[in-house]
Amino acid sequence: MILGEIRSLMKKINIGIQLGSDKQWDIAGTIFGLVASVAILSQLLSEFDRQAPSTLSFGFVFGFLLVYGFWLFYGLRFKRPALIISNVIAFSLQLTLLLVITIN
Repeated sequence: MILGEIRSLMKKINIGIQLGSDKQWDIAGTIFGLVASVAILSQLLSEFDRQAPSTLSFGFVFGFLLVYGFWLFYGLRFKRPALIISNVIAFSLQLTLLLVITIN
């Protein structure tokens, strides 16, 4: 019974994902990527204001730098503007954040 309900829900989700054009998905991807970049920017500004050493670990920040780098190259490889735009910004901000926490 539960398995049947899960399959039905998954089918509905899949149909919902298929709605919309590639352009609409690119616009949504760019918007959500920029929202993520704003989150990084807020952390970066917080680190600039911090007088004490950062509480962010190098591994955490570097790990996300690798993630943004991967998605940037993925976007370049498959020519996906949403991935390119948002990840150029996110990668740059994350790299700056990494430098700030390393220097402090």
